[in-house]
Amino acid sequence: MLADFFVLSMIFVNSSSGISMKLQKISLDHIAKLAGVHKATVSRALRNHPTIPLHTRERIHEIARREGYRPNPLVAMYQAQARSNRPTTMQSALAWLNDYPNPTCWQEFPWLRGYLNGARQRCEERGFRLEEIPIGGNANSSGVEVGRVSEVLKQKGIFGAILPLMLHQQFLLEEWSNCVIALIGSGNLSESGSSPVMASRFYPQGFPIADRDFYYNLRLAFQTVIQRGYTRVGFIYSRYLDRESEGRSQAAFLVEQSHLPEAQRVPILFLERFKEGRPAAFDRWLDTYKPDAILSINPVVREWVQDSGRSVPEECGLVNLNVVDDVENWSGIRENHELIGAASVDLLIGQLSRNEIGVPRHPRKILIPGKWHEGGTLRSQSSFATERR
Repeated sequence: MLADFFVLSMIFVNSSSGISMKLQKISLDHIAKLAGVHKATVSRALRNHPTIPLHTRERIHEIARREGYRPNPLVAMYQAQARSNRPTTMQSALAWLNDYPNPTCWQEFPWLRGYLNGARQRCEERGFRLEEIPIGGNANSSGVEVGRVSEVLKQKGIFGAILPLMLHQQFLLEEWSNCVIALIGSGNLSESGSSPVMASRFYPQGFPIADRDFYYNLRLAFQTVIQRGYTRVGFIYSRYLDRESEGRSQAAFLVEQSHLPEAQRVPILFLERFKEGRPAAFDRWLDTYKPDAILSINPVVREWVQDSGRSVPEECGLVNLNVVDDVENWSGIRENHELIGAASVDLLIGQLSRNEIGVPRHPRKILIPGKWHEGGTLRSQSSFATERR
């Protein structure tokens, strides 16, 4: 079989007649005989599969090095292509740790459902199954719950877990020494005992992260608005979401705004509540700064603008920074939640293949950019061009 053979590095032999070259090939069977194990064990050990004990992996790697083993990249490409073109057999499970008080929210809310569906689909493509483990009911800061979850994973034989938009920071700060971890989003790490605004702290990145590219998404939205002829762009946001984006949305808005004349700059309106009627702060902000376009993430802003007597999109264009199925009539950004969920699985599988158990020395971050969605709350490009003529 082609997949059983690997190219050994070329061996040069000095002789009186000059240099001769000998090309050898070595099979997994050969390494298996030297190690006294099955060929499948060699294959898994050379891929650092966590089901093979560490001392066995190290011994097989040493034998492979001693014998001059080198993987053939063409064979690896062939195997990857073959796997991608046929259904794979389930190998093991990866965990999806759900610490939300309502564990069904990942199916009920469209902006969460995409993450889970994307992760589950990628697991199926790669020969894993995704096991959702609810842990939200009794989470506390003592670390007892973290230890219990870690033990559950160990008992189930699960060596990789996704922490998606976690609410409880002890799960984000735990070292998870028995498995590999990937995050969706950076979590909500806040000062204990802080004010209602919940001042944020900077935490160095501990685990690999798959996340939305907040910075890119807001700049794309801002520049699209300007291209459609709007000149006074406002931004309504919450401190909670600003923490979730690690300030990247706010930073992108300020960068874009800095390119405008000072007279056209509209300060950010931070609001913490959106479901208790139109706040007086919104009316004051709207009357004082008179934005002709507003970036936001909550669809209730449309009602507020229309209640103020302004037509959408003629007098005030609106952009939603997280367009999902229930607000697809909005213009704005689709965050590609399915791709983000899939990327978190890719991070886990990559760590497993490198045997990076526990906190990695150099955690990676994958930022997935969103794409523009053409809805009905912003002037279209064609209508703006017609107006200019």
